[in-house]
Amino acid sequence: MAVRNMRTLQLLGDHIQVADSFWLRFRGLMGTASLDPGEGMLFPRTNSIHMFFMRYPLTIVYLSKDMKVLRSVVVKPWRIGPIVLKAQWVLELPDISQADIQTGDTVSIE
Repeated sequence: MAVRNMRTLQLLGDHIQVADSFWLRFRGLMGTASLDPGEGMLFPRTNSIHMFFMRYPLTIVYLSKDMKVLRSVVVKPWRIGPIVLKAQWVLELPDISQADIQTGDTVSIE
């Protein structure tokens, strides 16, 4: 699936995997060597993440129920990301800190 920022029309990722099973949610991206541009993982029913056993930083986008950006941060390996209480989705992307993702933007799933 693809994820796009509707304000800028920027494609944030075109190979996004949804962590919709117990195993995918448990494993996530742990143990992977890197993410290629366009890759990522979307976690439903989640408002926090950890970066234990990760080897590279990620851009973490916290989304509301209606896919509005609540917060976007870069989290380094072996750290815990912030808990965003109103988040219902968490999008993990390669470090795209240069991308123009702002609080209030809407993300579409294509």
